[in-house]
Amino acid sequence: MKFGREAASLPNHRALSANERILLSQLQRFSPLSRAELSRRTGLALPTVSRLSEQLLRDGLLVADQKVMMSSLGQPSTPLSANADGAFAFGATLRAEQLSMVLVDLMGRERARRVEAISAPRLDAVMERMAILTEDLVNDAGVAADRVAGIGIAVPGFFIGEPPLINAPLGMEDWAVAELEEVLGKALALPVAVENDGSAAAVGERIYGAGREVDSFAYFYIDRGFGGGIVQSGRLLRGAHGNAGEFTGLIPPEQRSSRPTLALLLQLANAAGNQHETIAALLNNLDVQAPYVDDWLRQIGPATDLALSAVAAVFDPAAVVLGGRLPTDLAQRLAEQSAFYSVPVRDRDRPFPVILPSQIVGDAAALGAAAVIFDRLFF
Repeated sequence: MKFGREAASLPNHRALSANERILLSQLQRFSPLSRAELSRRTGLALPTVSRLSEQLLRDGLLVADQKVMMSSLGQPSTPLSANADGAFAFGATLRAEQLSMVLVDLMGRERARRVEAISAPRLDAVMERMAILTEDLVNDAGVAADRVAGIGIAVPGFFIGEPPLINAPLGMEDWAVAELEEVLGKALALPVAVENDGSAAAVGERIYGAGREVDSFAYFYIDRGFGGGIVQSGRLLRGAHGNAGEFTGLIPPEQRSSRPTLALLLQLANAAGNQHETIAALLNNLDVQAPYVDDWLRQIGPATDLALSAVAAVFDPAAVVLGGRLPTDLAQRLAEQSAFYSVPVRDRDRPFPVILPSQIVGDAAALGAAAVIFDRLFF
């Protein structure tokens, strides 16, 4: 089988044509739009836009608003909007201490959420809980089950081998199965997409966050570890082995203990007398002006600047987005202190990316996992 990031389509909804995807993507970002405006934005002929939009309306992916005058000239027009209730997806992310699941609508709004503490991330036990939580989330949100397109699952680790396996962290050896999506799909009775957590979060940022304004960015996924994803020309860049965005690989091994991770922040907080058992507990009570946060920013500065500068030199994105589980106010502090290596020539240097906190609110990996489902089918 093709692994998660390579599978072509999912069966609960029909796969849209390239032009239908273009239309739906425009409406997901800029609703409402008239058919004439869609034609201007996409370069598609107006009859083509009308024909395709009628099919998308029948599919329930678009809704038609009341007729309005879109300009001072011509007849009233019926604007079109993406239908938030047209499709839903589950997103799940697995961490050392917790399982987080959300139900997300087509516009990226979280409609229901469950977070559970786990003692050991065994595959069989996690599948059993996921199967229960899918029913709970649908019931919580009052959503029709037949509108759910599938479930995306974000897992820490990187891909190895052929066919690819997810090389998950220690304690998750039973997740390293070539047929992982098939195994999960049978257990959950849903189409499944498995993705690395950093890449999943980058897809979510592309569709629902900074990607609405910039089409090329590097996404720094900061959690227990440090990874991410690369979006180029509006698409996730995967690389030959599926591991583009493994930014820890930019940092020499002897410096990796000081890379930007929340595991290090937890360590420093506990050493300062602010005792927390988990990263989740730390984030629930985080004071971003605390002295241990200053220590964290100081320690991670060199490795962060190294990663930023390498990404800017190799990829030259418009932006670097600081995301993962990093709170927005802490991401802002990190952005303000970070810098790219600069060696001006004739008092001028090349342009550098802007450093931005993520625009995603909530669990970036879980929302991103749901976005992977939408990305395959609709965008």
